[in-house]
Amino acid sequence: MARRVTTKEMTMKWFERFAASLRRHTDSHTEEAVATGWKDLPEGSGRRAREDRARWISSAMEKLDTTCSEETRNLVMIDTCPHSYPKKRIQEMRAELKRLGSIDKLIELMRSDTSWGGGSFYDYPAREGNVIYITKVPYSPRKYEAATTDEERRLAYCHCGLVKNSREKISPTFCCCSGGWVKQLWEGVLEQPVEVWLHESILKGNDQCTHAVRIPSNLL
Repeated sequence: MARRVTTKEMTMKWFERFAASLRRHTDSHTEEAVATGWKDLPEGSGRRAREDRARWISSAMEKLDTTCSEETRNLVMIDTCPHSYPKKRIQEMRAELKRLGSIDKLIELMRSDTSWGGGSFYDYPAREGNVIYITKVPYSPRKYEAATTDEERRLAYCHCGLVKNSREKISPTFCCCSGGWVKQLWEGVLEQPVEVWLHESILKGNDQCTHAVRIPSNLL
């Protein structure tokens, strides 16, 4: 049985993947300018360590925004995503698409899933023309429903432990990272590369986080 990755390991994996993605999509100068100092960040779970990491992320995103184009920023952050989409889920949805013979019917099936605390594990996809908009299910659906303030709703909604409890102002560019999760699913289901971009996010001031996936023209 594979060893379960700890929260601390996953946290530091994010910074390592961010530096590697910068190297892959930009150049060594940009990587050094944007990602300098990540190896010196504290690994602890205390508030001070979390805030140190959040301040570093805030600064790195600001540098990324001023250094790279929107397209490059999106590619960097998508490839930074440290989470692996469950292969079994991808295989099941790929098989369902072949069985149903329709992306719209697959989307309907995905939306009917209630395995994430009463919400859909596949989030809430909706197709408009050649684009599928995927709106994240709240991280804690029950807490989200019970929330009485905007802050409570934000904390219950956000899936990212790196920033959800932070007091730092962080660029919405950071939220492109979760596009990597979306990309893994839809490329696996459709069996070809797809374009993914951030449409809405809490850091943009929206009430929800939504990514967009462009459906390859040969599947329309």
